[in-house]
Amino acid sequence: MRLVSAEVLKIWTAPRTVLGILLAELAIIAIGTASTIDSDTSSNGPEGIIFPKPPLERDLVDVIDASLLFALILGVLIVTWEYRHGTITQTFLVTPLRERVLAAKLLVGGLAGAALVVPALLLMLVIAEIWVGDRLDFSGHDWQLVGRIFLAAAIVAALGVEIGACTARQLGAIIVAFAWVAFAEPALSIWGTLGPYLPLHAIDAVLSGHNDNSISFGRGLLTIAVYLVALGALAGWLTRRRDIT
Repeated sequence: MRLVSAEVLKIWTAPRTVLGILLAELAIIAIGTASTIDSDTSSNGPEGIIFPKPPLERDLVDVIDASLLFALILGVLIVTWEYRHGTITQTFLVTPLRERVLAAKLLVGGLAGAALVVPALLLMLVIAEIWVGDRLDFSGHDWQLVGRIFLAAAIVAALGVEIGACTARQLGAIIVAFAWVAFAEPALSIWGTLGPYLPLHAIDAVLSGHNDNSISFGRGLLTIAVYLVALGALAGWLTRRRDIT
């Protein structure tokens, strides 16, 4: 518990970094919400004819998926800012069992990643209520999807912590994460049987599990758990062997 409290304090005492992440997230959410509502209201045909389209509520819930990107970045920073500022030496001197420090960072990173969904959700709801509040009727399924976004954000942040622990470099960890998203996984997805079990596809299954090319929610969760354990073991091994002096 002491280690967890220490990790929470480290996030709390880095207000400019956290504020920067939060403001960038809210800007993306505001733009996404506004464009989604504008696209929905402008898709009516002449004389009020409404063309078939996905429910607005579902589209609005999908907007807050953007918070996963910032959860990933925050997860990376939770580890790498200590290496960057040299405080990791004191952290490991206080707690020589480095795996315990990494476990505390994973827990706090997951909670912090999920917490980033809260302001995104609130901003989306406020904008939507002001703009088209009389048309909105979020169903139980919509709120279930919101719950899945909280879970996915926690998972993505934990992955960010592990990637940061493996590289020990802020820029390097972010480049690795974005290179995987933009290049590696799309390239590997050409193998049809492998594609659904890659990390992004598994996270998509956790988020929705409704796509024809996606595995089920349970199988996606199990796949992500395997990645978390494997990457966590690698991060622990590298952290234990790394010279921090």
